[in-house]
Amino acid sequence: MNNIFKFSIGILSALAFAWLAFVIGARKQFGDLEPTSSILEDNGSIPEGAELFPKQIAGIAQQGAKEYISLGCTTCHTQQVRLEDSGFDVERGWGKRPSVARDYIFHEDITIGNTRVGPDLANIGLRSYSKEWLHQHLFEPQSLISESICPPSPFLYEEKDFDTNNAIKLKEDQIDKPRFIVPSLRANRIVSYLESLKQDYELPEMSFIQQDEEIIETSELSTVSESKNSDSNLSKLPTWLASQIASGKEIYMKAAPGGGLCFTCHQPTGLGLPGQFPPLAGSDWVLGDKERLIKISMHGLMGEIEVNGVKYNNVMAPPGIPPGSLTDQQIADVLTYIRNDWGNSASSVSPAEVANIRSTVKDRAPMQMWTSAELKSN
Repeated sequence: MNNIFKFSIGILSALAFAWLAFVIGARKQFGDLEPTSSILEDNGSIPEGAELFPKQIAGIAQQGAKEYISLGCTTCHTQQVRLEDSGFDVERGWGKRPSVARDYIFHEDITIGNTRVGPDLANIGLRSYSKEWLHQHLFEPQSLISESICPPSPFLYEEKDFDTNNAIKLKEDQIDKPRFIVPSLRANRIVSYLESLKQDYELPEMSFIQQDEEIIETSELSTVSESKNSDSNLSKLPTWLASQIASGKEIYMKAAPGGGLCFTCHQPTGLGLPGQFPPLAGSDWVLGDKERLIKISMHGLMGEIEVNGVKYNNVMAPPGIPPGSLTDQQIADVLTYIRNDWGNSASSVSPAEVANIRSTVKDRAPMQMWTSAELKSN
């Protein structure tokens, strides 16, 4: 009986400590955040007359946030520009700086999200999308981007065959006759909300990150599952990153010397084959430890593994034709590609990182495939 009492006290103490750490601690750290100026005085005070950020958004945009959530947009889009080392979102052009807690103090419903089937929208209001483009994308995404997987919302509009004062003419490549749509109040709220999303100010805890690389503009809003180098999302990629991803995709799909032959097992979609070959899309192995990925790319993998909670038991020969022939650059490129396609979003892999790992396993036999247990212990 005495042991049960002590055990109960221990459990209650652990729960109390967790509550203090995660509720009281978080409240103390973030609960009193208020708008502030971009730069503070030496004593930490706000300069007199300084403009304060963030700003409250308009009422119609606040209503649009609720409509945005009701449509399920949060399922596929995040609203958080992450630190460079966890996805280089700034380099993608998804924001001028990483997002911080203060950015969300006026958000009644914080829609940070955790899935990027589509690109991050924290700064969609800063991109060159007209109100008409946003309405058409909401009405029928595929009329703008044929490969989009974003579900259309025609119920938010009244479609007409003729122009009216408040109608929007749809832009289409091939049409028999013009089409027009009239937005409902709900549609106008959502577009107002999207236009309000902009973190275009610096804060004392996070200033803009300078980018010297040349960037490439693309124009996709609804999916990042296509090539980052051509017609995918509305991101901006540095030329080195766009080139690396394009090279990696070619290696992934190539069934000839210089290629990895990866698509035969993991499929062009990155979804793998159920029960046989694990998916790469959303994989905790792909998005996790880079050293583990590099080792597998050099020597292959065998035996039972668990990916996203599902067990697989198969053999993966070292990628390449012949097996294990990929260079440091090729391994870096293909790993960067799989970490940034099919909705994945993770930092790139450099040839120097591959070379460093190769030097640590130089005594390992070329076809001596790794096991899950070995990778965990190394």
